[in-house]
Amino acid sequence: MPLIATAAATDPEIAAQWPDGPDPRYTVQYAAAEALVGKPDTRPGLSIEMAADLLFGLLSPQLYLIFVRDRDWSPDTWEEWARTALTSQLCADPG
Repeated sequence: MPLIATAAATDPEIAAQWPDGPDPRYTVQYAAAEALVGKPDTRPGLSIEMAADLLFGLLSPQLYLIFVRDRDWSPDTWEEWARTALTSQLCADPG
């Protein structure tokens, strides 16, 4: 997405196709966070905004590529790490 954002800054045709407002991925993660926060097993005090930020950041394609492409993790290893990280950040009792 950084490449598209950079191109949109200088090309009106690309800018017309680039959505205004928040990143569409964040919009999806925010909706997931809204559904999650308030459930009985959610970490106490977790806000929708914090949950959305955690989902957006930890599930970003950029972070995935850092681990899988750049650091040679297998997709399964990354998936297990992401599950463990999100569980520990979002759930009251990750056990």
